[in-house]
Amino acid sequence: MSQTVSHDFYGDRKAATARRREQVRHLLRSVGVQLEGGARVPFFVEPNPGKFRRNPSLRGREVSDQELCTLKVPAEIPAKIPANGLPMETLTYLIDMGLNRGDDF
Repeated sequence: MSQTVSHDFYGDRKAATARRREQVRHLLRSVGVQLEGGARVPFFVEPNPGKFRRNPSLRGREVSDQELCTLKVPAEIPAKIPANGLPMETLTYLIDMGLNRGDDF
């Protein structure tokens, strides 16, 4: 007698989606701003898991592209980030994504 092995494709898809979501959250947490004096602060704060808001310490302050940087932050499921940081286009895209869809992660 042979048994049929069933595979949970729905569970696999759900797990892959959760991994991707956590990697995007890691990327958003990695966006930083280098202030005068060299201090680096995160562009976003995450008051609740998956809910991103602009860092209150940056309110009323215009952030230029030259001030953007990549922060090294720990993550349960880290995204692949180049050793020399994320490209400027990626940082600005992540800021746009976080500001316009900050509650969707």
